[in-house]
Amino acid sequence: ITSFFSDVAGFTAISEAVSPEELVNFLNEYLSEMTEIILESGGTLDKYEGDAIIAFWNAPLDQPDHALRACRAALRCQARLTELGPRFREKAGRPVTMRIGLNSGPAVVGNMGSSRRFDYTVIGDTINLASRLEGASKLYRVPILAGEETYRQAQDALLAREVDTIRVVGKIRPVNVYEIVCEKGEASAEEASKLRVFAAAREAYKSRAWDKALELFGRIQADPLSGLYLARLQSLRENPPPEDWDGVFILTEK
Repeated sequence: ITSFFSDVAGFTAISEAVSPEELVNFLNEYLSEMTEIILESGGTLDKYEGDAIIAFWNAPLDQPDHALRACRAALRCQARLTELGPRFREKAGRPVTMRIGLNSGPAVVGNMGSSRRFDYTVIGDTINLASRLEGASKLYRVPILAGEETYRQAQDALLAREVDTIRVVGKIRPVNVYEIVCEKGEASAEEASKLRVFAAAREAYKSRAWDKALELFGRIQADPLSGLYLARLQSLRENPPPEDWDGVFILTEK
């Protein structure tokens, strides 16, 4: 399956700024808009957890293009949130942004719970990682962060960039993670150029060519992710990693 986790950034601050009635009004409209997109794309809504949306594709019906469906739904959700920005800002008392984590792989799907109450849901490492990627998108300052298998299945139709190689809390095996940017052919010339420079900068970073990486990331320092790498590179130059450094960044928070 492909699993989808989303979260409203700064939801605690929003809940403190408005009344409970206003918060419910905002949440109902926000969740309705996002859920409609997920369902239109063939996704299955798993559950809501406050402002969080959990959904998945390829169950109960087979969807060979489940990864692509999930990525497109994520892009549409972000675009719709931008369209509704002024209205949601008025309701929430501040700008509203969301983070999305996507991951594809095997999972158990079915009715789970107690002997008296259960839900149709999914469980497995695939889902856990999707949740972690949603959280990691905050660190990397990107709106949609996808796992390697999701990217592999959707890369022919979508433009994406390799964000990093990470090891999340509680896991041993590192994974490559990607930002899903847009449909291929929809990127502006400026956006396409930025992605090419970023890819070259990432290669320089991985090969420990710190000065070259700094120069390349510096060309696009207005990009929040590149800004993160510039700060990381300054630290690496002052405290070089060991010779067997594998370029894996270890996350210390979920």
